Amino acid sequence: MQEHLKKVSAAIDKLLAADRYPQTIRPDYLRAAVLDYPQNGGKRLRPAILIWCCRLLGGRESAALYPAAAAEVCHNWTLVHDDIIDQDTTRRNRPTCHVALAGGSRSRFGLAAAEADRTGRDFAILTGDIQQGWANDLLLRATEHGVPAKVTVGVMRRFQELANRELICGEALDVEFSLRMLESIGLDEVREMLRGKTGALLRFCAEAGAMIALETDDPETPEVRKLGEFALAAGNAFQLRDDYLGIFGNFEMLGKSLGGDLREGKATILLLSTLQMASAADRNRLLRMLGHREYTPHDLETVRRIMVDSGAAGVLEREEAELADRAKSILKEFPANVYRKCLLELVDYLIEREK
Repeated sequence: MQEHLKKVSAAIDKLLAADRYPQTIRPDYLRAAVLDYPQNGGKRLRPAILIWCCRLLGGRESAALYPAAAAEVCHNWTLVHDDIIDQDTTRRNRPTCHVALAGGSRSRFGLAAAEADRTGRDFAILTGDIQQGWANDLLLRATEHGVPAKVTVGVMRRFQELANRELICGEALDVEFSLRMLESIGLDEVREMLRGKTGALLRFCAEAGAMIALETDDPETPEVRKLGEFALAAGNAFQLRDDYLGIFGNFEMLGKSLGGDLREGKATILLLSTLQMASAADRNRLLRMLGHREYTPHDLETVRRIMVDSGAAGVLEREEAELADRAKSILKEFPANVYRKCLLELVDYLIEREK
């Protein structure tokens, strides 16, 4: 899988570096911001899922490449906006988009700190907006690379339904949860939010790859629907692992600060399960730790101990494994080839990764 993933990454890197869409973005620092996340790191998992699902069903990689690049750029615009909402300061061991733009605003315009921060957020919002347009442009250009116009329109419609509407609705639910008391939020509500915020784009990638391979504009085609269900299960497992790493991970490997979910009091499956399962003393201790600006190593060790002792960490890991098993079970209904093998290995990677 890793060897094939490197090939996908190289192809996406080359395409994005040479693409004409960003070339006329003005001013120059906005163009640099638009290019920053897409061209600097990232696992390229979404393009890989799209291309491998296409190849799984006998499609051509050249036909899937532009839609795969569109999925990657789409993912990055969601990160830009998500970092603003979450007030994150680092991503991939670099300043987040709005933080970098705020720093540029201070030096470029001589702004005071508060005004520079606001300007950085403003420009970052515009950065994500342009990236969304870039993603649409990339997808539509599939018609120049062998995808019939009718299929491209069908894939674009699915893109708007999943990668835009459902994903943004999931993000909106996540924001809403931050305005509610944690005790009022149910685990199934969080799972529904994850199906949009994390699962929708991965589902689009799997369905788009299948639609391109089968040259259909109908997302209800059985193979398309099944691969969508595979990606949804894998995506939810991926997010549960992400939430776990946000507490139990390693800063140097993750490239972002630990404890962000605690700082925000974010309604994750892990946190809500811990509050339900912990002893009264530990529950109160954990509640008092929510919302801190920073977390020391000792703070994090305390949280980890509560999550493990309550059994919530184990429950999360079991749910991850069940989702992974569901995803792999669906894949095994498809013919055995190298791309099915890659997708099966990808599922294991999603729940075992350390970053």
